Amino acid sequence: MANKVRTAEMTWREVEAAIKNGAAALVPMGSTEEHGPHAPTGDYMIADTIAERVATNTGDVMTPTIPFSYSEYFRHYPGTITLQPETLTLLVRDTVYCLLDQGFRHVILFNGHKGNEPVLMTLIRKIRRERGVLVPVVAPLGFGLTPAVQKELYGDTPTGHGAEPIGSIQSYLRPDLVDLDKAEDWASKEYLGQPANLNAITFEGRTVNLAINMGEITPPSGSLSDPLVASPEKGERIVANSIEGLTAFVKWFKSVDPQVEP
Repeated sequence: MANKVRTAEMTWREVEAAIKNGAAALVPMGSTEEHGPHAPTGDYMIADTIAERVATNTGDVMTPTIPFSYSEYFRHYPGTITLQPETLTLLVRDTVYCLLDQGFRHVILFNGHKGNEPVLMTLIRKIRRERGVLVPVVAPLGFGLTPAVQKELYGDTPTGHGAEPIGSIQSYLRPDLVDLDKAEDWASKEYLGQPANLNAITFEGRTVNLAINMGEITPPSGSLSDPLVASPEKGERIVANSIEGLTAFVKWFKSVDPQVEP
């Protein structure tokens, strides 16, 4: 029987033994938000699966996945659950502090939602200041869809929220939940007469951050780019690259001392 990696499926004695054996604790995070009419809202399932495969490769453990995130700009789409930044901060802080207090020396946040990044960067500095511990934040999607893989899979075809790469990844991991026949129109509309993306416009070639909601720059579909370029083969390539890179990172991080000056 393969070693267990999910702490929720282990007894506390088994988790204690993993700590004594030097296991790192991986904390997967994702979101529950719109990804177009063709793909499921639960993108946290991606971080969950990748963390499990990485933990299996490295001999570590993973906590239950945090399924909610800061997704304010999607909140009007049914099914989206967004947390306030302070709620997310406290949830992740308390999770990390429990793990540290129980004896885990290495804790790694697997963040599957880009919108969490500002909150998590502030939090890991707070953790360093209060506990003198480095807690890295890694992005499973960023590890998978590197610039080289982006070019390999999509060339110059634009990708964006509500379409790629989530459509391909979910087509590979959960084909039962993806139906490209339900994909709708897509577009990236101007906002206030300027080229726009989520949370920003481009003014005379310069980026200006604005509080833009997704529905203000897309059709009702919530898709910024073409969903129909998705394929399970693309998803498999992205996931495999993510697991390979994250496996190497976790092994390396466990070789260094995370204790630092506050």
